[in-house]
Amino acid sequence: MSVERPMGILQKASDVIELLADRGPLTPGDIAESIGMPRPSVYRLVEALNQSRLTVTTPDSRIKISERWLRLADASRSAMHEWEPARATLDLLCRETGQTTFLTVPRGDHAVCVDWAQGRGINVLILKPGRSLPLYAGAAGRATLAFRKHDVAPYLQRAPFPALTRRTLTTAPQLRRDIKLTRDRGYSVSDEDVTDGIAALGVPLSDRGGELRGALSLGGLAEDIRGNQADFAARLTAAGVSLTEALEHERR
Repeated sequence: MSVERPMGILQKASDVIELLADRGPLTPGDIAESIGMPRPSVYRLVEALNQSRLTVTTPDSRIKISERWLRLADASRSAMHEWEPARATLDLLCRETGQTTFLTVPRGDHAVCVDWAQGRGINVLILKPGRSLPLYAGAAGRATLAFRKHDVAPYLQRAPFPALTRRTLTTAPQLRRDIKLTRDRGYSVSDEDVTDGIAALGVPLSDRGGELRGALSLGGLAEDIRGNQADFAARLTAAGVSLTEALEHERR
């Protein structure tokens, strides 16, 4: 492998793993185009990832993440003791609304799902444990973007972002308006901006000092979310408050 700083290599490996997790098996050419990396470098990096049993090359020469990540993900979730109170909250909110409920945590420029309770229509939902959404799309991501303490200006300077659907907010002005609206009403609204026909609502989970620790969201068919938005938002907000109080109690 070329003489590169270890951190640079690790970052590229992380980019490849994130890409495969989001999009599924890809050819080396697809990977090279998506992350802006020369194809020979992709081949060398994939060879190293295969040797580490983090990726696998399929018979049709596509690269996919290996089953080893299932064990790593289980170990990671087990180690997150601070979020144990969330399980009951997710289950209760799912029963009350019939929608799939999610717990996400911020990781860089993404909201990563660490747990869920499965409601109706789960087969059409992109967000699942271990998967992530960018901060500009989806209820969890946009709640994170709106309520975290970080200055949003550096992130928005990278706009316009790639559209996931025709409803995706991709420009800085669109996202600034959404951030203000989200803060004013206290929750985010994702209306078919990640997947056609799917909507979601999200609230922040912040500690007493106002530091964002995660987000609680629910999602399902857009017509269900729109028709029950006020009720779902009230239940989601109450669940978020309850979970935040439980987390604070656990920390004491």
